[in-house]
Amino acid sequence: MAPEHGRKNEDPELGEAKEVEGQSLVGAEGGYADENGQPRESSDPSAASAQRFGERDRNCCENKGCFGMFWILLLSFILFSFVLGIATNRPWMGALGVLSLIPAFLILYFVYWRTHRHLVEMHRVINMFCWGIVGGIPCAFLELLIAFIFARVTGFSLQSSEEENRESVSHIVISALFAAFFVAALCEEFLKYYLVVEFPNGVKGAQSAYSVVVLATAGALGFATLENVGYVFHDSTGASISVAIMRAILAVPLHAATGMIIGLNVGQALMEAKRPVIWEVLWLPILLHGTYDGVLMLSVGLKREDEFIGDLGIVAFLIPILALSYATRRIWKLPQDWFESEVNQRLIR
Repeated sequence: MAPEHGRKNEDPELGEAKEVEGQSLVGAEGGYADENGQPRESSDPSAASAQRFGERDRNCCENKGCFGMFWILLLSFILFSFVLGIATNRPWMGALGVLSLIPAFLILYFVYWRTHRHLVEMHRVINMFCWGIVGGIPCAFLELLIAFIFARVTGFSLQSSEEENRESVSHIVISALFAAFFVAALCEEFLKYYLVVEFPNGVKGAQSAYSVVVLATAGALGFATLENVGYVFHDSTGASISVAIMRAILAVPLHAATGMIIGLNVGQALMEAKRPVIWEVLWLPILLHGTYDGVLMLSVGLKREDEFIGDLGIVAFLIPILALSYATRRIWKLPQDWFESEVNQRLIR
């Protein structure tokens, strides 16, 4: 006999059926579903939120299988580094594999895991970290395309500012500043913004304003890790150890700091119930990133012209410190409602 629609269960402890507007509903993990197993929207914000997260396994990038695959690939990369080092008689390669990963996970520990891991599920943080890595690939091709177009249109070589001083000082300055601000900073910071604002795993599923900061930082560190691996393994000599250490101190914290600032700016806009304006969010990260890269490029490109300019690269070391200090200070001063899950009702869907 077919079940009667709208019939109430006399013992709520024994059955899961509930009557809602004459339609039989069966309990579903993270929410309710109708007789066909389809999820049903709830007018209760907390129930709707639970239902949304109950559907996370439908996303291949967020289910337990992919989550476990991430850790398998991570360990495989480290193991491959050690095996490659032994096979090529370069024992430091294993250390490089570890050093290229440690900075990102150390920063994530302090920003997310140490005190705020209850605000964002780990699989979502790992998901954003992975998409930061994946997004870095088309971002690199875009940077190469912009550099190529710039060189063809102007006749200036962006490589000469970093390698040999074959052009005039003005050409080197223009090339270095363009590469720093319009190639590296603009493309890379826009990627971080896109991941947290437009990507489905960003603000559209955030449970609190601070979770936006965590996700933005995770995406930035994913990109930084890809870039770090590329720079570190580009040099097959023992000097690559010093490159790994310097990038762990400077480049990775700078990427993390700009990611934090983007998350803070986006979170602030959402707390005010308005859509983030891209230039209001990105102007400071682009300025910090471009200044850091520009100073380093100028110090390399002009070192033959003036030793003092060559030493200017030391100034660039201060920028990641200042950026990270600024971002962490803003986080420490956040009001309590940034950490409350009820804030998700203000977020832009």
